[in-house]
Amino acid sequence: MAPDQLQRLVTRWLAPWPTLAGAEQAHLLELTDTLVHQLRWEAASGFEVTDTMRVAVAAHAALLVVSFDDGLQSYHDVSSVIMHPSTIVRRGTKYVGDGMWSDDDDPVIGEAVHRGPVLVSWDAAAQQAREPWRGENVLLHEFAHRLDMLDGISDGTPLFDDAGQLDDWVRVCTQSLRRLRAHDEPSVLRNYAETNPAEFFAVATEVFFTRPTALREENPDLYRVLRDYFRQDPAARRPMY
Repeated sequence: MAPDQLQRLVTRWLAPWPTLAGAEQAHLLELTDTLVHQLRWEAASGFEVTDTMRVAVAAHAALLVVSFDDGLQSYHDVSSVIMHPSTIVRRGTKYVGDGMWSDDDDPVIGEAVHRGPVLVSWDAAAQQAREPWRGENVLLHEFAHRLDMLDGISDGTPLFDDAGQLDDWVRVCTQSLRRLRAHDEPSVLRNYAETNPAEFFAVATEVFFTRPTALREENPDLYRVLRDYFRQDPAARRPMY
């Protein structure tokens, strides 16, 4: 893919793109191009995966790690990206939390499998990418799960080298989740964040990158630990939602 075509697609599908500094944009394009070519892309149900889809997915994954020292190493065990045209229906016995299992069909718009693929509904991903002010983005959500899984556990706590930063993260996120569950007040975090710590982290990541100003105003401590983890300060780049 030609560099100018790659940048046009990233510009179209990655809402925070205009807010990034020049060096960040250049690095993000490099990471996106690498993911487009190195990931295995699969289509479900006879669906055709296009360059547009590859770039849109890869650019969102790259955004999460654009300031990490190890870059794309965070995605080393993503076996593939499986694109679905619309809602994905998971069948079979599934663990639903709190020691409970279910055999019910489970419609989802994305899924991150530990040491496996990332599944994405393109309809949902495309709509959410075009409407960042809603604070929902399945691409950011599922790749946040993959960051969470790097230590082998999906528990809402990604890897930290610094023990003090880890302690701060656990304290702030635990308090924030408890407060979210305890109050009926409107929040910039949608209700799905209350499900468990892993979903709380994934939902908070969506909002951190799509509605950073609103998140910083509502919960400065949560914004701070996300800022320190991702090594990005999206609310300071330019006013966004």
